[in-house]
Amino acid sequence: MYIKNSTMPEWLSLYLDKSHNHDELVNYSGLNPEHWDTLFNRLSNLTAEEVNSRAIEISQLLQTGNIKFESNQQWQFNPLPFMLSKDDWSSIEAGIKQRTTLLNIIQQDIYGKQQLLIDGSLPAQKLFQDKNYLREGFSLPSNELKLFFTAVDIYRTPSGQFKVLADHCQCPLGLGLLLKSRIIARRVMAEEFAECNVQQIKNFLKTFQETINEYTHYMDDPRVVILTQGIDDPNYNEHAFLSTYFGYTLVQSADLTVRNGEVCLKSLQGLGKINVILRWLPDRCIDSLEQTEYSLHGIPGLLQAVRENTVKVLNPFGSGILSSPAVQFNLEQLSQALLQTPLLLGQPSYHAISDAALLDWRSLELRSYQDPLFKLDGKTDIEKIKLAIDKHPEHYYFQDKPIFSRAPFWSNNQLISKQVIFRCYAISTEHGVEVLPSALCFSNDGSDHPDTSGWIKDTWIYTSGKGSVVEPMPPTPVRKRMDVTLLEGVISSRTAEHLFWLGRYLERCENTVRILRVFIERYTELSIYSDIIRHSIATRLYTAIRSQHIVYPYIEQEIVIQECSLADAKEMAFQLLADEQCAGSIINTLKYLSNAAVQVQELLSYDSRRILDDINEQIDALKMLTEDRSSRTLQSHVDKVIGSIMAFNGSIADCMPNSNGWFLLEMGHRVERSIQITSLSAALLTEELEESAEIGLLESVLTSQVSLVTHKRRYRMHQSIGTGLELLLLDAEYPRSLLFQLEQISLLCQHLPTKRRPGVISAHEKAILLSKTTCYVTERDYLQKSTDAKRLQLIEFNHHIRSNLNTFCDVLLLQYFSHTQTATKLNWTNIEQAQS
Repeated sequence: MYIKNSTMPEWLSLYLDKSHNHDELVNYSGLNPEHWDTLFNRLSNLTAEEVNSRAIEISQLLQTGNIKFESNQQWQFNPLPFMLSKDDWSSIEAGIKQRTTLLNIIQQDIYGKQQLLIDGSLPAQKLFQDKNYLREGFSLPSNELKLFFTAVDIYRTPSGQFKVLADHCQCPLGLGLLLKSRIIARRVMAEEFAECNVQQIKNFLKTFQETINEYTHYMDDPRVVILTQGIDDPNYNEHAFLSTYFGYTLVQSADLTVRNGEVCLKSLQGLGKINVILRWLPDRCIDSLEQTEYSLHGIPGLLQAVRENTVKVLNPFGSGILSSPAVQFNLEQLSQALLQTPLLLGQPSYHAISDAALLDWRSLELRSYQDPLFKLDGKTDIEKIKLAIDKHPEHYYFQDKPIFSRAPFWSNNQLISKQVIFRCYAISTEHGVEVLPSALCFSNDGSDHPDTSGWIKDTWIYTSGKGSVVEPMPPTPVRKRMDVTLLEGVISSRTAEHLFWLGRYLERCENTVRILRVFIERYTELSIYSDIIRHSIATRLYTAIRSQHIVYPYIEQEIVIQECSLADAKEMAFQLLADEQCAGSIINTLKYLSNAAVQVQELLSYDSRRILDDINEQIDALKMLTEDRSSRTLQSHVDKVIGSIMAFNGSIADCMPNSNGWFLLEMGHRVERSIQITSLSAALLTEELEESAEIGLLESVLTSQVSLVTHKRRYRMHQSIGTGLELLLLDAEYPRSLLFQLEQISLLCQHLPTKRRPGVISAHEKAILLSKTTCYVTERDYLQKSTDAKRLQLIEFNHHIRSNLNTFCDVLLLQYFSHTQTATKLNWTNIEQAQS
């Protein structure tokens, strides 16, 4: 047995030499601990420093692309997997299959014939009082009551038996975390994974999708969506990961609506029928029309759509009642009555409050019928228990205190012992129950609720002998059909809008960074070589930034020059970079960008999400920045920001299929750049100055638009405001010009669904056509001409373009993003027509 070998690594021997009670490695390895020996044989050559480096790498990989909530601790993924022997797993698997089958029968009866309530097998009063009992479920079709995906929390008792801590039948969490941990474990521990002959989970995941396909095999064009609460849900990362992994559209309740008894997705094409909803919403807030507990996350009319069999919801409504004490108390008896077999996986014993005087409270805990999180320890909370049961004895019950086994976790360069719980997953198919051959092993430092962040590790099911792979059951033949995501690009209008704004924020951040660069260069140059020309340029840039003419929100009012000192300029540079009170600052724009990216993270690649992590780190760094920092420090931060923005743009450049709504990201880029160009020319180039000052100011504008070199090469013989305006505004072939942006927007509009009859262009196309026409018919001399030292034609030109761009964005919002119907005044004539 390897764990007694004298050559074991020091970090393992230190753990084994300690006194352990109820430890999975020390006490439950059995007479043939081959599953642990194989693992530690592979790890025997690793030092503590090498194991620690793996832990750091795993932690970084796990956090990549995740949302970081200030109020929620992130999971810590342990580099050492948990090993389960084949015998242990066989007993767990058989118990889960039996339990899932039993719960399915109970679910069908509670919302069907209710024979178990009639004969007293289930206490009707306690069942109906439970908040998870869904009265509306009684009217649902019987085929809408079958469980689909369930989870069971299991722990090992001091006697070595496995018991069930909790059933999760509504919205089983953790599958995405398990998948991600397995992917990371295979990357970091590839050799160990292969040596231990770990059972694969891909067949279960394939069956997961095939089971969903069983509900839609008769449909030509099925649509499957994953329903989540949104980024406010602490488990949103998991939902987004599952959406990416399975390829299903991730939606929120606001993306769905019920029309004529059918659930529809609000997409760019309009309303499209949804066939299957894989929900991660609790029963109580699923339909805000019928249910008394109103929720913003509910879909009004969803229950009626289910009754009419126009949509399939997985898991079924009302399945939360299976986790209630009213059902859990009686599972042992129900197993004997319904399955004629004893329950293979037991659970902690339950005791009625009426027996309190006969019980030894030290081994018990007080639980509540109403609040599943309520728990008082019978040894340390005696006075609280007495007070609670004296006041409302009918609200409480006693339960045996679970004693969890412990397992080694890597922390601070050593192995430490922590209690562990295993969450196992199962799906119900037409061929029976299939169990995922792995588990989410977690430890929450004293909490038995896995929704609380803590430690996790991958669970490896050991199979002796290489090549002992069970052939998967052949899937039911399904008629081939085109994937609707490729066919139509079915993304919600909300996601499409976030893509549009993500493009705008990316372009806005890039532009603001380039303007800040130019501004820092100009006032630094002024401090070294002070003259009237340089002072005029720096002052005008300072005024345009301070008054927000050339940064968001791009104010159009007439600019009033404000004198500034070197200290004022440095303060302005800091505010534009890191002042959270400045609407157009870089730090705020990065926040907007990060938030928009999070909303569409299921569409982003792994590399894009890694870059977003870098951007979030830069946001944190900018928050720590103070005003007394040098210009060199500001420039260093600016360089890092622009590097991340350009890297993010590059990471998505080749991943933009127009059929999936990605063209809106590019459209956002073009719209924002068009607004920036008009703002810069309107704020800095409309006033006639001395030639040297004008050229200096023009060079600053061209530099911020990455056009200075092109301008110098194209107009080598003569450079003026006119040549600059021609290049920036009127050149249809120059990629940075205004007219080029408008042409690209016009081309991108062709990907938008047509909502007008042939031969008639829509309002947003008219706005772009007007802007293009204005650019084509305008000459540079016309824009350059000044009256009383003001280029009034240029001011009018920019205002006209800005108005058309604003109109374009407003129409885009109304027609493609909101799907808002105009209200109609209801009079008697309307009513009579509606009734006829």
